[in-house]
Amino acid sequence: MGPLCEAVTTRSQPKAPRSPRAKGLLLAWLALATVAAPVATQAGPVDDKGPETGRETGRETGRETGRETGRESVLEPASPWPTLNSLLKVPPWLDLGLNIQSDWLGNPRGGTSKTTNWIQQTTLDASFSRGFGKDVALWKEADHWKGHVELTLFSGTAGYGQTIGSAFPLTASDHPIGLWLTEASVTRSAGMGEVDLKAGVFSLNPGFIEAPVLDAYVNSVLNNTLNLNVTGLPINPSVAPGVEVHWRPGSAGQGSSGDLGPYGEWRYGAFLLNPQNALASLFGVNTGLPQINGSMQVVQWSFDRLPGAKRLAQPIQLDKQQVARQLPQPLLQIGGGYLNDQTNNTETPGIFGTLTLAAPTPLGLDNRFWLGLSSGLTTSSNPNPLFVSGGWLSQGVIPGRPLDVLALGLGRSSFNSDVTTGLSPESLLELNYSAVINSTLTLQPFLQWVINPGGTGTTANILALGLQLQLQF
Repeated sequence: MGPLCEAVTTRSQPKAPRSPRAKGLLLAWLALATVAAPVATQAGPVDDKGPETGRETGRETGRETGRETGRESVLEPASPWPTLNSLLKVPPWLDLGLNIQSDWLGNPRGGTSKTTNWIQQTTLDASFSRGFGKDVALWKEADHWKGHVELTLFSGTAGYGQTIGSAFPLTASDHPIGLWLTEASVTRSAGMGEVDLKAGVFSLNPGFIEAPVLDAYVNSVLNNTLNLNVTGLPINPSVAPGVEVHWRPGSAGQGSSGDLGPYGEWRYGAFLLNPQNALASLFGVNTGLPQINGSMQVVQWSFDRLPGAKRLAQPIQLDKQQVARQLPQPLLQIGGGYLNDQTNNTETPGIFGTLTLAAPTPLGLDNRFWLGLSSGLTTSSNPNPLFVSGGWLSQGVIPGRPLDVLALGLGRSSFNSDVTTGLSPESLLELNYSAVINSTLTLQPFLQWVINPGGTGTTANILALGLQLQLQF
């Protein structure tokens, strides 16, 4: 999830407790970076349906991982632990999910102080639909509809990045502590048609701006909406009343597991910003956000029939074994938005885009290169008018670890001289390694190098080391 608007990322946060240079944390990072233990895997079916949209669950598409279909088996993460659905024995029209993401990190070098920190994001979501597990081609009208409710709890100490001098949070989980309502929506899925509809209270991302490749990173500058920080944007975990329309011209008949079609997918979204603060503080969270009245609209076009897409829809062939791909499909995603801030009488248009491509390099089993850009007018509500980024992902770089992913990312954020004078761009480099233990547990040690923290030129460059643990039930 990406950071909130500037009011949150720069507000006064409780300081992280001081400690030594976290020698134990550094040793743990180095030990995990070697990833000596073998990954738990199992043979499942080859999925030859082509790339998915990245929005549907297994129940929505009618697929079940690990089911034998008579096709050649594929190596994928093992599933030795129960899911929330199996533990609670939920009915077929209900799909529950629990995601726990814990971040331990410290900065042994640089910054205004040397400290450690812990923050955790726990997300519980429930989806309701009669169409779960059914063949999309046989859906009746009631099967197209889905309700979704999501709650997110942030625990630990927020504001660590700003405490040590960075302009932005060092993890995407760094938000004001407490319980947030992060979605309550109703969706009509197209099924074999071309148009999806969504309405309710939800965030701008991941539906807009946030490309799948960005999920590989930890720092909020990379793992979010291309570091857009315009005050009032409903960036997760903030929500606002909105509507969203997806149109995939020429894709009728493919079903929900098809690609985006011969002409890509168009998305339109509109949000009313007035209730955003009230929704954020529904369960008592102190967001520190200013009240913004107004609205925003956004249009996005995505196209995934890029070079190599058809080949990359198939598993990796490793000797006589097929291996499930862990990297996102090639994708071009471009768009623009317009925020009408009636409180401050400002209008802020902006553009954004990402490009993810297959990278034919000799390292690893599968590789991607990507580029990202966001830009907007220099208005009083746009603290970072230009952001450029890029990176590289590689699957299976360590022998015997075919499902692990190595990620390198870089980002450069400029500052608005009309808002904060005398600041030069802050840059970030992140290196991380996602070690897949099984389908439930992933360990991700990471290293971050923040150059010119805060843009002041007076704070020493920050070296941060950490470990992210992800549990998905």
